[in-house]
Amino acid sequence: KTKKSKLRATKAWRKVLSDVDDTLTSSGGSYPAGIDKRFTKKVVYPGVLSFYRELDLGTVGPEEFPANSAGNLVFLSARPHIYKDVSEKHNFAKFQKMRSRGIMHATPSLLAG
Repeated sequence: KTKKSKLRATKAWRKVLSDVDDTLTSSGGSYPAGIDKRFTKKVVYPGVLSFYRELDLGTVGPEEFPANSAGNLVFLSARPHIYKDVSEKHNFAKFQKMRSRGIMHATPSLLAG
């Protein structure tokens, strides 16, 4: 085996895919974003960020991600790409706020519908 292949074998290769509305945050039941009325709109579901972190780190990952790490978390959005990234900027502002508060372990990627 090459040095590079040995290094690859030590890494857990994964991507954690998730929706945003009614998965990361509650839609408050406002259609078409979602139907969950159990929590008010924009509330982060209890435990979901810890769940994402554990999935991302896995059993062989580091104890903590380095600062400014992209991680393996990818959010999917059914909202279409809009001129000048309007929709994406809104989501990334939400993600950045969670990162700055220390509740999101890594900066996620976003795939718009």
